[in-house]
Amino acid sequence: MVKFLADECVFDLTVRFLRDEGWDVTTVTELGLRGVNDAQVMGKAQEMKAVLITRDMDFADIRKFPPSAYGGVIVLKMSYRTSVQVHAVLRKMLQEVKEDEFVGALFIVNHNKWRKRRRP
Repeated sequence: MVKFLADECVFDLTVRFLRDEGWDVTTVTELGLRGVNDAQVMGKAQEMKAVLITRDMDFADIRKFPPSAYGGVIVLKMSYRTSVQVHAVLRKMLQEVKEDEFVGALFIVNHNKWRKRRRP
């Protein structure tokens, strides 16, 4: 089963949503890593063999965080106002994507679609 590491910028309601859906989610805050830099967050995700889930658009920069070097990243483009729609798209994505497809991939999820990107 896929494990997720939720960055500190991920809304609590998203963490609850994922857990209610049956996903294994650990938060950066639960690990005592609040305030650490992006590289440390990504390093922890790698150490845990977890897919990083975040709202931080820095992780969508494939020059800075090339997807092929990591175990998977999901960037949520959302606000509290769009959370219900984004959660619906995220649910659909998680139903369609096979576990081995996360490795080396960047997923961008917004209120009406999701897309997958790999570094060439």
